[in-house]
Amino acid sequence: MEESEKNNLFITFQGVIESIIDDKRKYPKNLKTLNSLDARINLGLHIEEDYIFWVHLIAKDGNYTLGRDKLEEYDLKVISTPEDMMYFSNGENSTLHMILKKNRFGFKKLRFDKGSDGKRNLGLLLKLPKVLVLDKIKME
Repeated sequence: MEESEKNNLFITFQGVIESIIDDKRKYPKNLKTLNSLDARINLGLHIEEDYIFWVHLIAKDGNYTLGRDKLEEYDLKVISTPEDMMYFSNGENSTLHMILKKNRFGFKKLRFDKGSDGKRNLGLLLKLPKVLVLDKIKME
């Protein structure tokens, strides 16, 4: 993957994550979750069979920062294909679907691993969809 493709992918992914978080901030019911999340997460985007593009998300005191590459010290590592991550973040695929079904490379759609401190952080994994998944809009 060329550097320009990596930059485009990062900018696109960054825009999606920022717009989801901005959208969630519009609803008071989400503010507690958004402001209380304190996490350092490595997000791997499985692009090709033998290549994973790494970005990281740092959440602290309601501020969210997305950066390129892996963090040395992190709380959770998550790997997914970009299209599966898109279907997850728009609410089309549930967490259970992502954990049980396989992607085009034969791996689980959402793979996760413990943090660099050796802790599993399953609570953080369960909280992640509350931050990264768009709320369903109720039509009245």
